[in-house]
Amino acid sequence: MKRTSLKRALLVAAVVACGVSGSVEWTNEGLSISIESAQARVGRPLTPVSVAGVARRTTRRAVVGGAVVGGAAAGCVRVLVNGAYVCR
Repeated sequence: MKRTSLKRALLVAAVVACGVSGSVEWTNEGLSISIESAQARVGRPLTPVSVAGVARRTTRRAVVGGAVVGGAAAGCVRVLVNGAYVCR
């Protein structure tokens, strides 16, 4: 039992040490952790089987496939969707 709690404490300490990219200070209220900046990555997902990647590909195929099967209507307007022109 004691060995498991020691491993858990070491794991928590390692996660906190790797995860905190700011400063850790001791204040009158207790331990204060401040993070300098948060960054978000915007764009296509790196993994090809991620949920976002699958949704993007499925939507693109449905839009392009539907335009090809249905054929161009007489008054269609060409629209650029994910790098491919489709008629709407």
